[in-house]
Amino acid sequence: MKSTLLILSTISLLSACAGSNDFSPNPGMTGKEIFAQTCVECHSPVGDYVMEISADMKDADLIANKVLGGGMMMPSFPNIQGESAQALAKYVAENSKLK
Repeated sequence: MKSTLLILSTISLLSACAGSNDFSPNPGMTGKEIFAQTCVECHSPVGDYVMEISADMKDADLIANKVLGGGMMMPSFPNIQGESAQALAKYVAENSKLK
């Protein structure tokens, strides 16, 4: 029974964090505001940090590209571009714990 619940919970979590997301940030939103509205559903804080990332993802441009294109389990956010993408990427890079 416990294993069935664990499997169903995992499937539910993975399906919530896949595909594409149509969120469009309002002009002037900070990276912190965008993160709070789009990322915390799947990326939980780690202590004093917003999330945990690998050292190769510490670059803001790589983070912005990942947000735009998504990944294996991460949805793409095609409407987060330009200044909004850079603000979000900078916030994540500066406030994440390295793995």
